[in-house]
Amino acid sequence: MALWTHGEGRYLRDPRLVAPGTSTVADLHVLRWDEQGEAHVVVSLDAQGELASEPRELLRASALPGLTHDASSPRVADAPSSEDEARDGVWRVRIVREGARGRVVVEGATRGPVIVWEASAIVAAPAIAATHDGAWIAFHHDLREDDGAPDVVKWIALRFVTRDGDVLEPAAPMRERDRDREGEEQGFELPSILVGHDGAIALFGRGSHCFYRQDLDAQGWSARVALGADEGWGCRGRRVAVRAIGDGRALTARREKQGIVIEAIDAPRGGRPALVPARVVHEGSRPRRDAPRRPDAPDPAARWSRATLFGDIHQHSAHSDGCGVADEPYLRARYGYGDDFVALTDHESFLGKRIGPGEWGYLQSVADRHDDPGSFATLIAYEWTGRRFPGPGHKVVYLPRTGLPIVSRDVVPEGKALVDAVKALGGFAVPHHVGWTGADEGAHDPEGQPVWEICSCHGCYLTADHPLGGRGDLRDQMVEEVLRRGHRFGFIACSDGHGLLWHHGVARKRDPFRTGLTAVQAKARTREAILDAMRERRCYATSGVPILLDVIANGSLPMGSEVRASAPVRIEAEAIGTSSIRELSIVSASGVIATSRGENERAGVECELESGWAYAKVVQDDGEMAWSSPIFVDRDP
Repeated sequence: MALWTHGEGRYLRDPRLVAPGTSTVADLHVLRWDEQGEAHVVVSLDAQGELASEPRELLRASALPGLTHDASSPRVADAPSSEDEARDGVWRVRIVREGARGRVVVEGATRGPVIVWEASAIVAAPAIAATHDGAWIAFHHDLREDDGAPDVVKWIALRFVTRDGDVLEPAAPMRERDRDREGEEQGFELPSILVGHDGAIALFGRGSHCFYRQDLDAQGWSARVALGADEGWGCRGRRVAVRAIGDGRALTARREKQGIVIEAIDAPRGGRPALVPARVVHEGSRPRRDAPRRPDAPDPAARWSRATLFGDIHQHSAHSDGCGVADEPYLRARYGYGDDFVALTDHESFLGKRIGPGEWGYLQSVADRHDDPGSFATLIAYEWTGRRFPGPGHKVVYLPRTGLPIVSRDVVPEGKALVDAVKALGGFAVPHHVGWTGADEGAHDPEGQPVWEICSCHGCYLTADHPLGGRGDLRDQMVEEVLRRGHRFGFIACSDGHGLLWHHGVARKRDPFRTGLTAVQAKARTREAILDAMRERRCYATSGVPILLDVIANGSLPMGSEVRASAPVRIEAEAIGTSSIRELSIVSASGVIATSRGENERAGVECELESGWAYAKVVQDDGEMAWSSPIFVDRDP
């Protein structure tokens, strides 16, 4: 096993293995980010996987988004769709999406393009390996095999397309496929394929913590075997590169925390697996589990000539420490949950990996690819991951447009400097899970941090000992404690989902992506209008369901307002739930100051506030909750 280390100021990613251009056994292509920019670099390898030449630069630029998946000649990708296709010789596989429907299409058969899989589900990450009589195709998807419904965890599927265009699949059932497995290691995605000299197959893929190999031969499937040790949470790479080198041997390359790990392995053997005709088309569509729809009722935001929109704007992919490709959060939000907006917020520097300018450009281009102003909005964002308390904690950064740089924690390690730098770019930062990693009060700026994330898969951080739970016990960092000390900000909630059921035992729900939702009262379903609503604190938090909520101060001022008054301020709240409302309350620094019982899915409450702050809280009979951004009242002397 060889290791090509990242090194000081050097980060390596996107390994690809191809036939050598010299007398060595393989060439390794990578993208390298260093002080001069980014470069497409190739190095020769010997049969043990050791570097047999000095790295050679094929292309250098300020930013390189990624490499294509071409078995013979990987090149720098020029489109955000590059992750949706792969080539091997005359064979090509690509993902085609039309709304909620996803198709895997193969070209190279004599009768033209062939659909090998189609369903109303997420499908991604195709891989291909050509043979003398056809091509093996692998991809991952989120469609359950038992009930045909899309779910959280993805698993790899394998197909064979003959030269005549017949679509086949292994006759043997896949071992260890478990979409309900709990714990930190879940899923099997982002495949690569190696074909042995006798027709046996080695399938490589990524779990949430480890890379794996699983063989398929004439006897059926083997058990999965981890490549390397499980080093716990980390920002490893996305795919295993693999290439046969003769004499029953092969090389693999994968990105781990320390660098690119290159390993010489045995190629698969055991004979060609038995195949049967594959089911290609999965008709109809099934709703995602645990995804309640918004109430069928008039929107209370209409009184402001606005609309209440819902979205999850804090989640992760395999570009940091989560699962799945960058397209998936957008597809899941729009077509799976019916949300109005979404953001992918991968860690820009965390656990051994930094997102460089090329990868950042790619992630922005994917967000733009899915942005559909007026129908569905995508935000440009990333997570800045500071030290835990008494350090600055974690903050998500939201930027107003593409083309702006990351402000990295490796360059700007303190919270106040981060907030100032992001504000100068026209964006803002949002602290989250403050009772676990800290509130960073010294960095707070109502303009640079207009809202705080108060609920996620980690729990609710309004108060200590909250009924929704919460990781950590920094009791004086909780949201209400910070409000009592005079800071002002609005509320949002997000999932902080990483693609793991129950968020590996931490979350209170099976589906981590429904543990927090941001609601905004926006003028339009656009990126700009949603960010404006958050800056204005015209937003609220829910525990993951689309509860409708509105607050009015003195008959004309919306939630989030600052009111200067010489008399008590009248506060009214209205809620429409996704199930029966147990109670709707107004909460101030002194506790609950008014409450009312709901009537089925509706509730209303009103009271007066002398001074300070107050927010509305909804509690449903099913335990789901919502919290408005506070009203802030200053009394005239």
